[in-house]
Amino acid sequence: MGGSQQRGRPRKIETDQVILAAACELLLANGYRKLSMEAVVANLAIDAPAEALEPSDDGEIGDDLHAWLDAFAGVASYPRNAALALALIAAAAENPADAQSLYGLLTGPSHQALTTRLRAAAAGRIRPDADLDSVGDALIGSIVIQLLTGRTATTRQHAHDLLEIVLRGLRPDTQPN
Repeated sequence: MGGSQQRGRPRKIETDQVILAAACELLLANGYRKLSMEAVVANLAIDAPAEALEPSDDGEIGDDLHAWLDAFAGVASYPRNAALALALIAAAAENPADAQSLYGLLTGPSHQALTTRLRAAAAGRIRPDADLDSVGDALIGSIVIQLLTGRTATTRQHAHDLLEIVLRGLRPDTQPN
């Protein structure tokens, strides 16, 4: 029992390649003395698609959210983006300040755009007591869970199934127990 054991789940090759490429880029640009995990995370975040995916407002909230979710799941499950997300999540797990910065840069803008669209549709179409921030957390979180568990092939369908459940629960004629 003299060997060391790895903790956690095995790393994916794609994730390792993304981290290594970012580290090599920084090493070549700045030298070894300035290389740190924080710098690699910051460099990875710069390469990430930073624009928020905003749901359209074409009138029907269900159609708008399905289109948004399809686009969000597509961007998130694209192989390079999925590997990048996993690398950033792993790095953020080690440093709460990095986690907050990454949320503000990546997930936060999409969450804000989603909840803004939900609030715009709320009058008469969404229960007044609905916690729209939690809806955003659930929809985005379901995609992140799919990425973390390596199920990118089913990400879109899983997210759409969850959205149908959420939409039923948001209807004004659905009252909490």
